Amino acid sequence: MKIIDLTLPQYMNYSNIHSRRNFGQTVEYSMLNFNTQKKKLFLGLIDDNNNICAATLILIHSISTTIKEAIAPNGFLIDYANFELVKIFTEELKKYLIRERITYLITNPMFKYMVYNNKNIVIENNSNILDNLYKLHYQNIGYFSDFSRYDIIIENNYSINDLYNNFNRNTKRNIKNELNMGIKLHKDSTELGLEKAYEMFKKKSKKDLGYYKNLFYNYNSKNNKMEIFFASLNPHKYLMNVKKMYEKELEKNEKISDKFNNKNGIAKEKLLNKKINSDSTLEKLKNELNRATVLNNKYSYDIIVGTSIVIRNNHEIYFLIDGYNEEFRNIHSTHILKWAIISKYYTLGYRIFNLGEVYNNYFDSTSKYHGQYIYKIGFGGNIVEYSPNLLLVINKPLFNIYSKLSYGMSILKR
Repeated sequence: MKIIDLTLPQYMNYSNIHSRRNFGQTVEYSMLNFNTQKKKLFLGLIDDNNNICAATLILIHSISTTIKEAIAPNGFLIDYANFELVKIFTEELKKYLIRERITYLITNPMFKYMVYNNKNIVIENNSNILDNLYKLHYQNIGYFSDFSRYDIIIENNYSINDLYNNFNRNTKRNIKNELNMGIKLHKDSTELGLEKAYEMFKKKSKKDLGYYKNLFYNYNSKNNKMEIFFASLNPHKYLMNVKKMYEKELEKNEKISDKFNNKNGIAKEKLLNKKINSDSTLEKLKNELNRATVLNNKYSYDIIVGTSIVIRNNHEIYFLIDGYNEEFRNIHSTHILKWAIISKYYTLGYRIFNLGEVYNNYFDSTSKYHGQYIYKIGFGGNIVEYSPNLLLVINKPLFNIYSKLSYGMSILKR
């Protein structure tokens, strides 16, 4: 076996079918602004019959005239559980990178190191893979941020109903409420649409609009595409739906009140909770009816209340970021957006939905990021913990000199 340079069609074909395909190991990723000045290598490990057994995108960054850093974003396209294959690939890759005068390689392999359920109990343990990588002299250099360790991922091969049934009660209630409001989904494939979306999530993002435009124009192929979705509210339909719910609850409340007034003792006590709950629901619907009336009088067109941006490949739907219209923050628009997007792509054959990152201490209820975890886990996924970033030294003497002069490698702080 040996490492060879792959043509773009060869690499694209392989990366599009590999079980570990992801949007980091794509030609599109290599074309992003922050990678344009880096040398790009599309490498494949071939056997004696010229079959590709593994592949990777390598980005080379010249730190100085002598120090060259290689990056394999999101790991290699390889079966990490196959130790012999990983060993051969690593040995051949090192030989190749030595010829390229590379000092060291950094990678963040996306295999599932640990998987936890919504009770934070380990349900899958692949620590042996990481142990094997250590045997091959990969070094643990930690995580680059507090949000790069865990994702919440839904994987379902049964049915869309089974997927929905795994949502928690609050998520289902919010989706139902939003459906009653008449909220609907629409997609926008324009730069103007991206600009509108950015206005709704810019406060929560550390990236500027240019970063998202960069993604938008590069992830624009058949197999890897960034897509923008909006949730819109039709004021008149909202008013009619709320009015119908209010009238129905009012009728129910009146029947409960009549029974309550005509009962005594234990029978009356049993109706008390029903009456209290109905009174509370009626008051909420009354307030919502007033709100819906104001909106109907104010707007004669659909109102955009939320947005969600995904990156779609032929393997999964990755929820990049979402946001909402501040004026309508009490409408849980992102719930209906996620459900509508999941439903849409489930019917098209997608079975993996990555809801994105959660903070390291996601299970700590005192953390300010705990709410983010509660929101995402409400969709019924599992928490996937990834491997830490790994360092593979290629030129040890040069690396030792560099690491001493740079006081521990500034690259690790990015």
